[in-house]
Amino acid sequence: MKSLETTIGRAFVGRIMPGEDVIDAITEMVKRHEIKAGFISVIGALNITTIGYFDLDQKRYRYKTFYENIELISCLGNISFKNGEPVIHLHVAIGMEGYGMKGGHLSRPSRVSVTAEVYIFEINQIITRTHDLEQDAYLLDLN
Repeated sequence: MKSLETTIGRAFVGRIMPGEDVIDAITEMVKRHEIKAGFISVIGALNITTIGYFDLDQKRYRYKTFYENIELISCLGNISFKNGEPVIHLHVAIGMEGYGMKGGHLSRPSRVSVTAEVYIFEINQIITRTHDLEQDAYLLDLN
């Protein structure tokens, strides 16, 4: 395991408005406030939701988009950087009609229907992602 010690910095609260994409809105928030890295928590409601999983055999994400009203029950993730640009990495649990649930890696498009409430807890260190040849993915660089 690789790890590092850092300190907690600022805290942010945001509201993503109807029609906005979750990842785009959080990326804008990170840039506006010059957030270094951190932990993200989001709850709310969406009417377009794209989730996926990483196919280990194919070394790529497989996505499915749902065009229906859902509850964003839990959305957790982090902020890091790749080539100087923020990477918003989110995993979700969504509630569907009939009380079923689905989950996975949140991607675009994922559009807010009513509201999404965002909490970001910044850490005082920039965290980057580098290409891992074995996994063929950009993973946290904690060296």
